[in-house]
Amino acid sequence: MKNLRTRIGQLYAREGFRGPVMTLLSGTAVTFVISYLALPVLTRLFTTQAFGISDYFVTIVSVLTALASLRYEEAVMLPERDQKARSVLWLAGILAIGVTAMVAVASLWSRELTSLLGAPEEIAVWLWLVAPALLLIRFGKLAEAWLTRKRAFRTITGAEATNKIAIISSRIGLGAGTTLGAGGLIGGFIAGQALGAAYFGAALLRRTRALRIQCPSMSELRSVARRYRRFPLYAMPSSLLNTVLGRLPVLLLPVYFGWEVTGLYGRAFAALAIPLSLIGTAVAQVFFVDGATAHRENRLAGFTESVHARLVMIGMFPCMLLIAAGPELFAFVFGAGWRAAGTYEQYLACWFFLNAVASPLTRIFDILELQRAELGISIGSFLLLAAALFWGGSTGNVLLTMGLMAGAGAFARIFQLAAMLKYAGVSLRRAGSAYIRYALIALPPVACVWLIRGVWPGWAVALTAIAAGAAYLGFVVWRERIWPGVNETPEPGQNDGKEEQ
Repeated sequence: MKNLRTRIGQLYAREGFRGPVMTLLSGTAVTFVISYLALPVLTRLFTTQAFGISDYFVTIVSVLTALASLRYEEAVMLPERDQKARSVLWLAGILAIGVTAMVAVASLWSRELTSLLGAPEEIAVWLWLVAPALLLIRFGKLAEAWLTRKRAFRTITGAEATNKIAIISSRIGLGAGTTLGAGGLIGGFIAGQALGAAYFGAALLRRTRALRIQCPSMSELRSVARRYRRFPLYAMPSSLLNTVLGRLPVLLLPVYFGWEVTGLYGRAFAALAIPLSLIGTAVAQVFFVDGATAHRENRLAGFTESVHARLVMIGMFPCMLLIAAGPELFAFVFGAGWRAAGTYEQYLACWFFLNAVASPLTRIFDILELQRAELGISIGSFLLLAAALFWGGSTGNVLLTMGLMAGAGAFARIFQLAAMLKYAGVSLRRAGSAYIRYALIALPPVACVWLIRGVWPGWAVALTAIAAGAAYLGFVVWRERIWPGVNETPEPGQNDGKEEQ
């Protein structure tokens, strides 16, 4: 028992890379389980059209979030002194408030904006809620940036869990016994952001002095604005393009195929891309902090290669599983009306998987201050995906559109991954071997699920998929020795981290 406690203590140590990531992933695992348990309920409370409108609203907020503070909050990790980091945080906050105010004024002409942008008219009635949602999200992101710098990962985990649980419970509550439709999904989303922001605010007041420091002088704000100008000049446009890149289908699918297809796509996205992105976000938060330290100590290549391999390990099995039995699993879990979403997933899974691997590693551009290169890659990726969507949409064939979109997105992500790994000094041959290794490990359990799909009932396919996932996870944990041993060699940088403030 003492040995078990020692191993668990090592697994959740505050220092190094693995401990903070495991702390963040613990909260992610809880919200992941709750989210998946809630999805079958939500898909029976709301129609595909309601999900489509809600996804469109969230996409608008996500795109504006990438603009709101010009990405200055990403520079909070870089200064060695807290005083300068606080100045960066104040600058980002002031910019976020200014952008939110402009969005609030623009929403007064929501119908005119909807018509001008060619957006579906059903979204106009909800645009007045974009500004408050944006302000709440930006406050949370700014607080998260400061707490990440202070390595307060447990606090971040609590805030994210509060946010997700509040969204789910509010949506179920608003969907049960009401006729709100898309309004219930949008209202639940905003309620979750409000509670998450409140949690972050309380954490800042309790754990730091960030909110009790006087606003920096104009000269200090101008100084940090000039010093980190690469973030608004290159990182912000790149972040905007990456956000639009991931959400572009939600913006264009209603134009070509209507809200039903958009809602089905959204559930396909939620089934794989969102869980993997939650893991990726946890990894990215710690990767940025420890990656900057690794770069200063000339060990960024080995550190990046290890993180990349772990991301591939996590995403490979669910990607292959949904390619093998997506329609059967969707029909059982979400209801027979959502089977088409599982078919979409078979086309989209590889793209979603590569998104999840690449997204956390984009911090390499910030660590190495290569935002110009990131912007160039983002522009190329956006143009490629947009061309695929326009081409597929013009044919009127939904599955062809999904295939073209997935192919273009996957190619763009492969190119981006190759560039990032090369910049970090990682051998592409060694990095590529991780995909082959984990695909071969995942193949036998996935084949078991594939053989019984369409033959056995849906509940049996789902149980077999759970057993196959457990077998895959157990094997890679044993093979890679992820569970820490008492006499294990410490991770790179394990003694470099500071305790949570």
